[in-house]
Amino acid sequence: MTTLRLFTTSAVFAASLTVSGYAFAQAQQAGNDASTNADETFQKLIEQCDNVDVLVLRARVRLLLGRTTEDAAAEAGTLMDQGLAKCGEGMIDDAKALLNQSIAVANAGAEEKFGTDASADTPAKAPAEEADSDADADEDKPWWKVW
Repeated sequence: MTTLRLFTTSAVFAASLTVSGYAFAQAQQAGNDASTNADETFQKLIEQCDNVDVLVLRARVRLLLGRTTEDAAAEAGTLMDQGLAKCGEGMIDDAKALLNQSIAVANAGAEEKFGTDASADTPAKAPAEEADSDADADEDKPWWKVW
């Protein structure tokens, strides 16, 4: 009897996880047209513009849109669309310039939103003073004393 209860409880729990996972996926718009038909979506992009550099810049803009303010995201999205249109017309240099401008707008919006520089050009460094004071304190204790 206990085995039957355990099996029933496990089955109910697994079913609830499946349903909640499906609901979460729907809330996240998982399974939308772009994700279910990735080949078709990519083919549409290639038909619109077949320059790889422009497509990479577009991907960078798309990644930044979620981290920036709403106003900057709207402006960066508009510049991105204009850049892709220029690429479709064969004006690759103009398209790259617009997409780079879009990246700059998105980075500025992220800096405004989070209060720091959004670029990863400067690595984070630990303060040197704290490391030195910890090393001095450890020298007074035997190696086997952790506390």
